Amino acid sequence: MAQKSVSSDKMLNLGYRVLMKRNSTYIAFVLAGALLGERVVNYGFDTAWERNNQGKLFKHIEGKIASEGGGEGGGDDE
Repeated sequence: MAQKSVSSDKMLNLGYRVLMKRNSTYIAFVLAGALLGERVVNYGFDTAWERNNQGKLFKHIEGKIASEGGGEGGGDDE
């Protein structure tokens, strides 16, 4: 059991020395994590939205609308 504690202490000490010893490094790490996290969450929600609304979004029915001839124009253009 003592072996795990020593290994864990070494990892925590390394993490402190690499990431938290300087304020600028810590801030850069937090900002990079926030940006990466935002990208991951955005991708996840976009994927869920696409799956939930499959066949209902404009990009899914765009070809059907174009083939029916229901394009732009009200017919009153002179």
